[in-house]
Amino acid sequence: MSYIETGPLKNSTIMLLYSEKDEIQLDPPYQRMGGVWTREKKQLLIDSILNDYDVPKLYFHELSRQAKIESGLSYAVVDGRQRLQTIWDFMDGKFTLSSDFEFQRDREIILDGLSYEDIAKSYPKVRIAFDSFVLPVILIRTDDEDLIEDMFSRLNEAVPLNAAEKRNAIGGDFVSAIRDVAARDLFSECVKFNNNRYQHRESAARMLLIEESLRFQGKLIDTKKEYLDALARNYRDGHSDRVNLLKNAVSSIIDLMSEKFVERDELLQAQGNMVVYYLIFRAAAAVNELDRITRRKLLDFREKLKDNRIAASEDYAESSYELLEYDRLSQQGTNDASNIKERFGILARELGLSEEAISSVLQVG
Repeated sequence: MSYIETGPLKNSTIMLLYSEKDEIQLDPPYQRMGGVWTREKKQLLIDSILNDYDVPKLYFHELSRQAKIESGLSYAVVDGRQRLQTIWDFMDGKFTLSSDFEFQRDREIILDGLSYEDIAKSYPKVRIAFDSFVLPVILIRTDDEDLIEDMFSRLNEAVPLNAAEKRNAIGGDFVSAIRDVAARDLFSECVKFNNNRYQHRESAARMLLIEESLRFQGKLIDTKKEYLDALARNYRDGHSDRVNLLKNAVSSIIDLMSEKFVERDELLQAQGNMVVYYLIFRAAAAVNELDRITRRKLLDFREKLKDNRIAASEDYAESSYELLEYDRLSQQGTNDASNIKERFGILARELGLSEEAISSVLQVG
């Protein structure tokens, strides 16, 4: 079915959806990440439900019969993941009502600070009303996932999606490759920066862009949003062989990286250095010099940068201009190709990589 049909889900009470939550996929590929709502925002949603306020529509993709058999799932959430997860979290006792909650139907009923279980024990009728609240769920029927991704993007146009979330909604082969790379051990185990808003995928996308530019364009290009988005659209479909080549090449390098870094490594606490590290490992692997890269050397380099800053504050002439330049570049425009090349060169020399390795990056383009 290469078109979309929509209609309401009947009897979509909170309790019914909760009882069927194992059949509802919260994180299909086109979804944004969860876990970004504050406690206050979650409490406000539950407040709205208990006080019988209107709740925005939720959109579910109704899976095909074959997909249901294969996956054991009936629906995938297109829009409304945060609302649904918040309701389930409240029912599972993960947070309570706010301390200033007021039950507008009967102000003599004091519910502030209570959990779902507390309400069930002390005010069973209120619990039943909550369980019976009908969530406005719209079912989407189509076999074309690209149409689902397009609908998700349209539904969220008024929501401040970040660059990685918007790119994820493009869908296709390249976006799938980004997801696969971001799922590898380097991101799931070693990096320290969080993944609340697809930060891991953003970093993975930059590595894929770097690999594509070096391999097929013979030069480094900026890793800015417009170039990442263009690559996702250009490689959306019809280029699976090239996309798989890029994915495999990047995966092989970041797997080498994961062997050198430790769990939640302090060296990987920001996205800014990820592309530089990728180029360092890529260059070293090309000329069999991976043994020159150690975590100890990378830690020592960080300390050297710190000591050089202190030296510059006391006597600028006695400090290293190259290390000061690395510091400066790390604080601004880290997505510019010139910035990436300069930082790569400085770090590569500090690690003792050969000119052959360094020139594989610095002499392109």
